[in-house]
Amino acid sequence: MPALESEVSQQRLWHVTIALLAFGALAFGLAFHVEVVRAVQVWDESTAYNHCYLILPISAYLIWERRKALAASMPQPDARLLLAMIPIGVVWLFAAEAKIMEGRELAAMTLFQIFITAVLGLQVWRISAFAILYLYFLVPSGAFLTEPMQNFAAHFAVKGVELLGIPVYSNGLDIEVPGARFTVAEACAGLRFLIASVALGTLYGYTMYRSWKRRAAFIVVSIIVPIVANGLRVMGIVVYGYILGNAEAAIADHLIYGWVFFSMVSVILILLGLPFRQDVPVFVIPVMESGSRRGQPMRMLAVAGLSLAFVAILVSPIATQGPVGAGMESVVVGLKHMFGR
Repeated sequence: MPALESEVSQQRLWHVTIALLAFGALAFGLAFHVEVVRAVQVWDESTAYNHCYLILPISAYLIWERRKALAASMPQPDARLLLAMIPIGVVWLFAAEAKIMEGRELAAMTLFQIFITAVLGLQVWRISAFAILYLYFLVPSGAFLTEPMQNFAAHFAVKGVELLGIPVYSNGLDIEVPGARFTVAEACAGLRFLIASVALGTLYGYTMYRSWKRRAAFIVVSIIVPIVANGLRVMGIVVYGYILGNAEAAIADHLIYGWVFFSMVSVILILLGLPFRQDVPVFVIPVMESGSRRGQPMRMLAVAGLSLAFVAILVSPIATQGPVGAGMESVVVGLKHMFGR
């Protein structure tokens, strides 16, 4: 009977935990509704971030895989972790004042990550850490890489064409060969390939390898391969245009062909990683703790309440238009003046 009562108590504790996490997610969504709406708009408008619609289902599935281990563990809310919200809140205020939406979104996601960790406690958080951290891919970040990736693709293509012995003239992003002239536009930078590849590579590395070194190595490869592959794609279009003597014919439907090319590269990348895969051991379900659960729901409620109160103050005029917001405005103005903007 004591064991049965303990199990029931554990279930009730998890019911409270899930309810608080769901309520917290809703509260965060309302508090940072500007960031959420803008992120979804970017997912819908940019092919570079269409894959973001898959992140939540993937994270949910990974958590579901660990459901037995989670159910056998007892959440240990830790209010001390909420102290990390203070510097992240300052970052959010700075990004809001500087009108850096990506910074606002990353800061908001980090605050949500701290909320989850503080409610669950580090011990339980570790069980599903990857699935929780994978939510960072919901943030449409990386747009700042577009220009350097354009320059790399153009430079790579020019060097490749030169190695083939084809006369070529380049001026920044403009590439000219006999009979055809091209411009490496933003859509040709390869950012959409890179973002999708990193998301895929991170998930693949986690599921296929046990060693963190192999996981990190595969993520690095998933970054390098799409960048080089996009350079080869741009070079191929230039060479094709030279053969046809017509740039427009060479670039017709090149975005569609680019996705086909990227899909092939991804398959090759996955196949190359297979020989190095490691058998991932079955996750060891921890022994159910015998400590008292009395008072845990109240502690959890207190932690959740403190974090949500902090967020409510952070997004309110008290912070954004008060002394802290004025200080952030002064910092932004000073930095703009320093960099001549």
